[in-house]
Amino acid sequence: MKVMVIDNHDSFVYNIVDMIRRSGAEVELFENDSLPDPAYAAKFQFLVISPGPGNPLNPGDRGNTLDFISGTKFKKILGICFGHQLLGFHLGSGIYRTDRLYHGEIDTISNLGGGILKAINGNFHAVRYHSLAITPSNAITVDAVSGTDGTIMAFHSNDGRIYGVQFHPESHYSEFGDLIIREFLSA
Repeated sequence: MKVMVIDNHDSFVYNIVDMIRRSGAEVELFENDSLPDPAYAAKFQFLVISPGPGNPLNPGDRGNTLDFISGTKFKKILGICFGHQLLGFHLGSGIYRTDRLYHGEIDTISNLGGGILKAINGNFHAVRYHSLAITPSNAITVDAVSGTDGTIMAFHSNDGRIYGVQFHPESHYSEFGDLIIREFLSA
């Protein structure tokens, strides 16, 4: 199985790549402003969009990612943190500034049991690094929210092809990170 990872200029991306490789997948990494042409991208079944600084509403922060995903046909797409926000925006969600900044904080994730979290029984702990969040939209199903403030922590698209997690599954203090990645990569 082949996974393409879009790097939004974030140091966490290498931990994500390592996590995906541990699941047995081949991984290639591309920066968000240097994406391959869609013909080359066709060899990948899965796309992961990394965390990163900035705001997905700003074209300079998201690079060419929205145009790229609109012109490609990945089996599944996962967004983490910034990637979660970008995919939510792509699916009609609004983006808003949270009441406070989360930087390396462990939170209880209220798991609603859907999407790539369906193999996790009950709530779990995960690390948050963000100051932006998404609103619900008609094109997504919310799979988890923060136990602290109700922020959307995970979703999947209505067609089951696109997933987002606001928390960082690759963080040492996040529970079930490897399981979440395996669920994403399962057919």
